[in-house]
Amino acid sequence: MEPQDTAADAVDEEILSELFDMLDDGTSDGLVRACDMFLVGVPSSLTEIEAALAEQRFDHAGRVAHTLRGTAGAFGAVRLGRLAGRLEDRCRQADGESPEAIAAAMQAEFLVFRDILASRLAASSVVTASPAPAAD
Repeated sequence: MEPQDTAADAVDEEILSELFDMLDDGTSDGLVRACDMFLVGVPSSLTEIEAALAEQRFDHAGRVAHTLRGTAGAFGAVRLGRLAGRLEDRCRQADGESPEAIAAAMQAEFLVFRDILASRLAASSVVTASPAPAAD
């Protein structure tokens, strides 16, 4: 399993800074909606992955992980994206680290990144349209 050293290891600061620079440029409505969709969509994807893994539908779990990898990359959630890529690889293979263990690490990593994103949103001049989901 991937070590969870620091928040700096979890985030591509350049990507996240670019997103928040858009807030300052007056394009915040779309960005806030995108952040809200990320904060709601990732947990939904993680639940979908867990269900697919429980049913041994590794091809489906791998496809969802692939999409999640791209989404995480767009937000600068580096470690979450790496975990999604590893899960995608493991779903294609039938050996090595269990997909379930990677999915659990992805769930934990989303919570770390969610807190980072929420704190950045709170520190910006924009108030989100809907509150971040409660911690599990």
